[in-house]
Amino acid sequence: SDVCSSDLGTVTVESVTALRNQEGNPFNSGYLDPEGMALAPNNRLWISSEGDNRQNAPPLVGEFDLTTGQLQRTLTIPSRLLPGSSAAGEVGVRNNLGFEALTITADSGLTAAREPFRLFTVSESALAQDYDNDPSRPLYSRFLHYLVSPEQTTLIAEQAYPLDLEPSGAIVNGVTDLLAIDPGGHFLALERAYGLRGFNVKLYQWATGGATDTSSLPSLVTPGQDLRPIAKQLVVDFKDAPWPVDNLEGMALGPRLPDGRSEEHTSE
Repeated sequence: SDVCSSDLGTVTVESVTALRNQEGNPFNSGYLDPEGMALAPNNRLWISSEGDNRQNAPPLVGEFDLTTGQLQRTLTIPSRLLPGSSAAGEVGVRNNLGFEALTITADSGLTAAREPFRLFTVSESALAQDYDNDPSRPLYSRFLHYLVSPEQTTLIAEQAYPLDLEPSGAIVNGVTDLLAIDPGGHFLALERAYGLRGFNVKLYQWATGGATDTSSLPSLVTPGQDLRPIAKQLVVDFKDAPWPVDNLEGMALGPRLPDGRSEEHTSE
């Protein structure tokens, strides 16, 4: 795929649909922090929210009506990913490092509106119980795979994704977007670090087949456990891009190019 960036010029906002809770009322201020977004075969919009630990607002993945903006239902988030504490210490997503990315299987556009489809999301960085402060070892994000049908949603699997080691001077490093490219467990993922040296963004291809299911692992940093993470391969290092690299947090596949490749677009 080709990675491209273009100047959109003047953009005119024609209409706005506000997101509302299941009662049809506006969300309380600070409760929702929308990040990932994907359109499902039933023409409903799925949105992931990082939440805000400081305001006791948990992370959320919800289905919204395109016309009214009203929340229809939410996915069940495993308790190990929800901010809180246990006898062993803090658990769950760390503040502002929740579900930044969300994608639906690439073939879902061909799926009938009432047939099940696959939805995927990933924590931007390591959970509190997975955090390792040794800079020589990678942090692991938790990747979630859901089966979604009109009647129910089921968490199929959870796997670990190894982030790049944080560059010198980085404040945070994590996954900012995810794009399913086939039904066989292959994805494109944006990793972004920022800090004293500015932004460092890379595009990776993932292969999830063969990775350990981590749903039974309370922590990913327990010594001696057999952990096979998601495999990753570098596609583009944006430090080589012919334009200034900023805070890239979104991407989408465009139309097919004349030679059959997909055109890919990234956004801030």
